[in-house]
Amino acid sequence: MNSKKKKINKKKIIRIAVIVLIIVVVVLLVWFLYFYPRQVFRNNEKLLSEAGERYYEINSTRLPQEEGRVVSVTLDTLVKQDYLDGLYTAYGNKLCDLKESNVKAVIRNGDYQYYTYLKCGNFESDVDHEGPEITLNGDTTVRLNRGEEYVEAGVKSVRDNTDGEMSVDSVKIRGEVNVNQVGTYEITYTATDSLSNENTVTRKVIVEESLSNVVKSATKDSNNYYKGEAENNYVMFNNMVFRIVKVNDNDTVTIASDELLANVDYTNDGRFADSSLDSWLNDYFYNLLEDKFKDLIVSSKWCDDVISNDNYMTTECSRTSAKRNVGILSIQDYNNTLQDDVSFLDFSGIVWYANLGEDNNPWTVTSILAYPLKSEPMNKEYLFNVRPAVTLKKNTKVLDGDGSAANPYILVENNSARRNTNVNERQVGEYINYSGYTWRIAGFDGDKTEIIMTGVAANNGIEVEIGYENKGAKVYNPNKEGNIGYKVINEITRYVSTDLFARTKITVPIYDNRVTYNGDNDEKTYNNIITIPSTFDIFSSKGYASSSSGYWLIDSSREDNVKTLMNPVGTVSYTPVTDDFTAGVKVKAYLKDDVYITDGTGILTDPYVISD
Repeated sequence: MNSKKKKINKKKIIRIAVIVLIIVVVVLLVWFLYFYPRQVFRNNEKLLSEAGERYYEINSTRLPQEEGRVVSVTLDTLVKQDYLDGLYTAYGNKLCDLKESNVKAVIRNGDYQYYTYLKCGNFESDVDHEGPEITLNGDTTVRLNRGEEYVEAGVKSVRDNTDGEMSVDSVKIRGEVNVNQVGTYEITYTATDSLSNENTVTRKVIVEESLSNVVKSATKDSNNYYKGEAENNYVMFNNMVFRIVKVNDNDTVTIASDELLANVDYTNDGRFADSSLDSWLNDYFYNLLEDKFKDLIVSSKWCDDVISNDNYMTTECSRTSAKRNVGILSIQDYNNTLQDDVSFLDFSGIVWYANLGEDNNPWTVTSILAYPLKSEPMNKEYLFNVRPAVTLKKNTKVLDGDGSAANPYILVENNSARRNTNVNERQVGEYINYSGYTWRIAGFDGDKTEIIMTGVAANNGIEVEIGYENKGAKVYNPNKEGNIGYKVINEITRYVSTDLFARTKITVPIYDNRVTYNGDNDEKTYNNIITIPSTFDIFSSKGYASSSSGYWLIDSSREDNVKTLMNPVGTVSYTPVTDDFTAGVKVKAYLKDDVYITDGTGILTDPYVISD
């Protein structure tokens, strides 16, 4: 019996000991996690207050001389001038905030009063350190049509933690709105409390105008086309430069790319609809656009009637295609833009237009001097430049810009990236500077970002050229010595850093005959760090920043060693390649998923700078 009692007593003692231990641990935790850090904070607060008062005693001329005036000295100044050492948090020796922590002096009823604010880790003083809360009348974003009067709605209320309700008349309002100039303006409202804590809020005023009205005012033409060497019809669309072509009868607006983006065959069965070009524009290009730009597009019909050598200067259209989100211009569109035989649509290269010839081959326009005509039909299986065109909704607004090349019209708010943003969160068309070259974002493969050089690889400013030296079929093969694919991996990487590139599956298309967008082809895949673009890749064509050199493209045919090659004039050569033929290398690569932006705005003149 006694042994049982002893066992029970022993269990009670152990239970009590455990409870006591838990209580002790909890008390210690509360002490170390709350009371001790708070005590350290209060000691620091006292040290800051004493240092501030010593500062004002020694620098009495800096004290306020008028009732209600406030002066302030920061912890940073007090440390630098040796009034105290740096103040630290309880654990980790983390410095208290040097800039925000301060001691303020104010004269009230003839006496000086001091207010100490310390911000240190998770603790901060109870002293009011925030500016008054400003509530505006009306919306914080106001939209006006150009010429419409701007009425300042003013301030509804101002309230401060210390001063309570303040007069709205104490708020300083700054900023002007030019209602006759399209753009975004800011009106700022600033209030200051009795401790000189300041707060500012902003109202954004957007002066806009419908794009159709802008075009009508600028063209002053019965059919509302821009003509000749127009210099006021530039518009930025998904980070690509477009040109405004015309206003349609229903106040929609047609714009066309000012950049030649790729070289694609037209191959069709008699109409633009369902052609290879139609597929490239609507299945590939359209899907690269950001949703906010897609939202501006209205699906429309595109002129694709038959043109002959007898009527190729016509300006009237008699047949249209089925509705498409993206199309291409017609010969009639081009003719309507001519003035003294010059059009802003002229471009060095051969560009597809939507019309068919009597032989069922589509028409092109060229500015290459070697051709006797600017307009003529071409073999539909040839690879020529694509200039995508879209129709914008009639309510599309101009938010900013003046339509010049330096300041194109802005149709949607499309901010550049902030620092430390991952590149794979950005948009197709933006520019990147890396390894001494300028690149364009051309798409995304999962979290990897596809980029393509705007120019070609160079060594000390001299363009590097390579050629097929291997015998037999000259199909792009990075594993075959003497092949340009092998040279891209083993030679071009000497001139292009690959530190930020991800090894990626590269698909090489091999055609039996001609290279065509919807044509049958075999594929071989390789796992490489860099490659070259396809003729069907966006930004594979010659662009503004491109060099004068020609360069290789990855597509090829088994037929007589026929390869795709970008000629210096901007068209794709499609001829047999000899062993001694050389050309430049326009690199295509994929950035790793953790690459981020350190600087720049993503435009041609200020590309993003990247790092990992």
